[in-house]
Amino acid sequence: MPALYPALLGAAWAALAPPVQALHAGGARARGRFRVRRGRGLAARLLAALLRMPAAAEDVVVTLAVEPSGDGERWIRSFGGRLLCSSQWRSGELLVEALGLIQCWFRLRAEGGALVFEQARSTFGLRGFGLPLPRWLAPRVEGRAEPSRDEVRVDVRIFAPIAGLLVAYEGRVTGEDRGAAPSARAVAPPPAPGAPPPEGAA
Repeated sequence: MPALYPALLGAAWAALAPPVQALHAGGARARGRFRVRRGRGLAARLLAALLRMPAAAEDVVVTLAVEPSGDGERWIRSFGGRLLCSSQWRSGELLVEALGLIQCWFRLRAEGGALVFEQARSTFGLRGFGLPLPRWLAPRVEGRAEPSRDEVRVDVRIFAPIAGLLVAYEGRVTGEDRGAAPSARAVAPPPAPGAPPPEGAA
């Protein structure tokens, strides 16, 4: 079975740049630094806090772990230690991402090596029992992941009705090599008491 994103994109998967593919091929681990902005209005600040959105920061360390979950994936993001987790799965030709009881449905598109998320609709409720939200009540999410040399530049913006911008985050992430062997220093046994340190040891 292909992973979630390759299955959804089909032939268009080949049009993505290799770093973008690596981030969306399933089981990714990545790290980077982001700028995070919050909406300035009172309603935006209160709603972002209620949803535990990342705090505003000019330069925050971000980590990502993607784990299989049933027939989908769980995306675990950490912004300076503050977690933002979502569940993703396929419904027909659309990607569904759930954050709590809010579900956003996206069409995926490859554009110049980048992956673009085009929101189709929003629902409220549990998986399989979501109620469609009218446009005036639905959140709006804009997302894009594009190649930047060997990194991926991520740009995500989340809006809410009336409140406007809740949070926007952008930055670059680099995939971690999950297959790398541990270093010799990590696996070498400790020296015997009184023995001289190995050559090159600090």
